[in-house]
Amino acid sequence: MDERTDPVEIFARVGEADGQERAFGVWVHKATKAGWAVAVLSTSFDQPGTECGAVEIEGLSYRIHHSRRVRQEVGIVAPGRHLIAAAVDHAAGDDDGITWTWDFTHAAWAEPILTDQDDWPHARQEQRGHVS
Repeated sequence: MDERTDPVEIFARVGEADGQERAFGVWVHKATKAGWAVAVLSTSFDQPGTECGAVEIEGLSYRIHHSRRVRQEVGIVAPGRHLIAAAVDHAAGDDDGITWTWDFTHAAWAEPILTDQDDWPHARQEQRGHVS
């Protein structure tokens, strides 16, 4: 059994401000460290949307996206409280005046590029003439 993390389970936490090019590069690096041989098929850093490129891994193609995808705990500081003071207090173990909640943050992630040939159970049924 293959012990490597599946490419669709690899997330590269890269902030929105770091951009798609950085997100793509970090995802490729993490996939390589996970043991995959990654071939870059294309990049699209200057295009609108979440897609930042495409890769091929062992004959399968994936689109790499950069968008709000993973959970992150977020501290909300009470109005009027200085952010640096709140951060110092938090580091010292004092969370008074900080409300904790969850939000989504940016990450790079992979989505399989599926073709009609990838619908193999259905394709095999069609070849046998057993389409339901």
